[in-house]
Amino acid sequence: MTWKIITAVLLMPLVVILAACTQTGTTPNIPSNNSGTTNASSTAQAPPLAIPQQPNTINQKLVKISDILSKPDSYQGQNVIVEGKIQSECGSGCWFTLNDGTGTIYIDLAPSNLVIPQKRGYKATVFAEVTQEKGDTYLIGKKVEF
Repeated sequence: MTWKIITAVLLMPLVVILAACTQTGTTPNIPSNNSGTTNASSTAQAPPLAIPQQPNTINQKLVKISDILSKPDSYQGQNVIVEGKIQSECGSGCWFTLNDGTGTIYIDLAPSNLVIPQKRGYKATVFAEVTQEKGDTYLIGKKVEF
């Protein structure tokens, strides 16, 4: 008698989940064999996974910070690569300043939902988009390599 109760308790969450999935139309595709094909009786398809896009490095070029700061209008909206040493950094890692020996520029990572660990003094390569706002030129970082 107790094994029936234990089996019922263990299977109840599975039944509830499958019932909820069936009602919402999100029944998962379950492989019917080891070949990875989906069960023919399953009609609902799972939505594709959102995969973060890597920066398009084909259209990016290594640029000196002084060139960006001296001609910001010509770089506005362009994707660039800058290399230098991290001078200062937000405590939570959502922004930092980078110096390449020709100038220092502010790099904002928050719009890309990125943060970096504390790396003050480290060399970094930044893939970013040049942005101007209220007369200030800065970069929106898309990827940072150390």
